Amino acid sequence: MLVSPETKVGPLLDEHPELEEVLIGLSPEYRRLKNPILRRTVARVATLAQVAKVGGLPVPDLVNVLRRALGQDA
Repeated sequence: MLVSPETKVGPLLDEHPELEEVLIGLSPEYRRLKNPILRRTVARVATLAQVAKVGGLPVPDLVNVLRRALGQDA
């Protein structure tokens, strides 16, 4: 899966569960991803661009951190 601003958080974490800790390390706001109800609902429709705003991060920074964690080109 290529990580982009339009990537949905839920499917990304389903495919790469190791990214949960990477996200939590970027912003305390992302600890909410551990909530199973939130994971089944909001995370299914939320894009990385939307999640970046919640965490107060620039979208390109968030996407590039996740890409690097997966060994993809930034």
